Amino acid sequence: MNSTLAALLGSAITAFASLLVVLVHSRMRRRHQERAELQRAYILILSGALRLAHKAEALRQTRYWRSSLPEAGNELIAGHKPLGPLALHDWLARDMTAVETAWSRIWTHGDQDGIALANGLMTAFNGVMVAAIQCSGTEPFEPSDEMTIASRRLGEARRQLALHARRVAKLGPRDVDLFTDREYGLAAG
Repeated sequence: MNSTLAALLGSAITAFASLLVVLVHSRMRRRHQERAELQRAYILILSGALRLAHKAEALRQTRYWRSSLPEAGNELIAGHKPLGPLALHDWLARDMTAVETAWSRIWTHGDQDGIALANGLMTAFNGVMVAAIQCSGTEPFEPSDEMTIASRRLGEARRQLALHARRVAKLGPRDVDLFTDREYGLAAG
């Protein structure tokens, strides 16, 4: 009876240890997948913001070139349509969808600094869009204009988020608080 009990006990221990190994391996695989998805989200928001900034510059260039007198005549004679808000929305929405999805993934799986930096990146991107839309179309392209300054801010926000994404890839995300004002340099309230 003792050898049977010992065999059963040995089998139970082996089964329990095997189950524990499978659970630990499964948990590690899930964490690795979550980290990889978060890294993809960082890459998507970084590349998407850059793509959208290029579209903002194209919008500004279009306004600049269409603001001249010959272009005004072409609009009347050749029938060039002005940029409509719905066409502009559709043009931006193709890239914005991927950026919003990535931003949401960072909000749900990222750490505190990642969320603040992603929010800061989107704020900087909005600054680029505002500068592109508010330009009169007759302004020269100079290093001191609002679009250039907003683009530099966007570049710095992208750099900060990319550095953070590299750190997270090595360390893993930490606990977070949503809706902080860290991207504006204010203390959480």
